[in-house]
Order: sequence, then structure tokens, then C-alpha cells
Amino acid sequence: MNIYVFNYVDKLTYRYHEGGGLVVIAKDREHVERLTKEATTNSANILLKDEEWEEVIIYPTEEDAEPRVFVFPDAGCC
Repeated sequence: MNIYVFNYVDKLTYRYHEGGGLVVIAKDREHVERLTKEATTNSANILLKDEEWEEVIIYPTEEDAEPRVFVFPDAGCC
């Protein structure tokens, strides 16, 4: 498993400030895309662009971690 850290995703939530940070524990890019699609709900609208993939930081793990998606919404000015 790897930890994928997206510092800022432009389209992440349905809130007024749509962006925010995203952390995903997954095997590979395809797994990340499947997990984020499954995580899309009424409050999250995760859409990863190619530019965001270019800036992702990937941390390999030595242990098998449970696949997870963590959404950190942009608090904005409110």
C-alpha cells in the first residue's frame, strides 16, 4: 500500500469552497481512483485532474494498511 497526499484538489466537495486536501491509502493510481469514486457522496465530490496527479506525494508503506480516503475540506474565509 501507498499513502497518496494531494495538497490541494480543486473539486473535492460540494461546499462553497470546493477544494481542499486529500489523503488516500491505496495500492496504485487505479485503486485511488476507485476509492475516490466510491467516496463521492452528498458532501464529497472528488474529481482528480491530471495536474493534481502531477503534484501528488506518494509515501510507500512497509505494512499493509486498510484502504481509506480522508477528505480535508477548504475552510476558506468562513
